Amino acid sequence: MITCGGREAGKSIFEIDFDHQSENARDGFRERRGLLVHGGGEQVVQRIAHTDAARRELERTIRTADVLVRRLGVTRYPPELSRVIGYRPDGRAPFLVATRHGGPLSASADRLPLPPGELWAVTDGVLAVLRHLGDLRLVHRDIRPEHLWWDGSTVQLADFGLAVDEGEPRGGPAGTDPWRSPEQAAGQGRADCRDDVYAAGAVLFRLATGEEATSAAEMRDRVRWLDTSLRTLLDGVFTDEARHRVTGYTLQLRRDTQAGRGGGQGPVPHRAPRVAELEQQARQHFRDLRARQRTFNERPARPQYDPVTGYPDWRAVTAPARRRQAAVVSVVLAVALLGVLVVVLALA
Repeated sequence: MITCGGREAGKSIFEIDFDHQSENARDGFRERRGLLVHGGGEQVVQRIAHTDAARRELERTIRTADVLVRRLGVTRYPPELSRVIGYRPDGRAPFLVATRHGGPLSASADRLPLPPGELWAVTDGVLAVLRHLGDLRLVHRDIRPEHLWWDGSTVQLADFGLAVDEGEPRGGPAGTDPWRSPEQAAGQGRADCRDDVYAAGAVLFRLATGEEATSAAEMRDRVRWLDTSLRTLLDGVFTDEARHRVTGYTLQLRRDTQAGRGGGQGPVPHRAPRVAELEQQARQHFRDLRARQRTFNERPARPQYDPVTGYPDWRAVTAPARRRQAAVVSVVLAVALLGVLVVVLALA
């Protein structure tokens, strides 16, 4: 029997049938898995903090859990996000109890690379997680195989101890190597939902190849050697900065297109895009246009070659610019002359 303090709800009592063989300790927590006796047999995990760092992470997780429930509501809470159902943040052994589906993807290490069917099913689940985070404008900042749980049908993201709202200062390095993005490792600037896109891409690369993720530059080179579907999906994920990275919504569009072409998952049913998705699409389109504009402006001039000497004729390159400059000067002089005439006529 476990008694938990809920936000503005007094006390709540759970009866959990713990599987003591599943107990483990990591990152300053002792974790016990079990089933809610009167909760339809739902799987849960109790995380008990034993260090000061773990206590602080537990408090942040509880604050984020309250935010998620306020934004989503209990009835609309998606299965792709772990839900804290009770907690006791004080005392000698503070803890929380959260839902879990299946087991962590890190437990699949000895089966990598995953078979294509399972790989694409997990990929769809990871993209669903990114879509929810994007809708919430929430940055998890610690997506890795230990925090992604898989039950054969749904991928669930757990442990929100480092989560912040998009736009908040990063405030120093966050996340876990080799999954975290370069901007998270630097810990500068403001949190971006595309921080999680990098981490999710590194997890998918690991599941698809069985190889460890490395630096962003090496990952870009390694993606080029993947099969067409994975290469197309992960293109633009492993950038050095979040502002140059594709969004989770773009990854979802790519995956939907692949599945609609017979990618093994069948056609994707049509649904109206959410407002957040449309906003992300517009932002990505604007960033693409800006990138093309910068590329065009930075493109070096190509000289024409003199047919007699064979050397570059740079006068031909600067001639259009001179013509444009002359045209602008002519227009300015014409406007000035017109103004003088107007003034003379007015005085007359």
